[in-house]
Amino acid sequence: MPYTTGAVYNPPAGLNHIDRIQISCLNDSTMVPINLNLQIFHFRGVNFTRFPVGEALFQINAQQLIVQTYSVNIADYYEVQMNFYSAVNTMINVFALDAAGNVLDRILQPELTYIDRLSIIPT
Repeated sequence: MPYTTGAVYNPPAGLNHIDRIQISCLNDSTMVPINLNLQIFHFRGVNFTRFPVGEALFQINAQQLIVQTYSVNIADYYEVQMNFYSAVNTMINVFALDAAGNVLDRILQPELTYIDRLSIIPT
């Protein structure tokens, strides 16, 4: 089931500027591993062109937490897309951090938007 954060604003400077995002991926199942695909994008420039900056495909074992970190320091906006394969009891949350590691914002799984497919990343 693919989901997105949508385009999330990153203030250009100041106390609310986001340096990086952490994506926590928890498999709460007691038996079944899951497969997860993450895609991270920056939007930059006058036209806010979407640039792919990260992609990860990995398996999360039962009762395992995996945390992925991506820099969004230069992004005007950022987006996280994810797709669960064999998903059972999966929880994904996105945390926006400043340069000191303080949490500035969070996007919890119920706040994600369902999409019909992940964006195609040009090769």
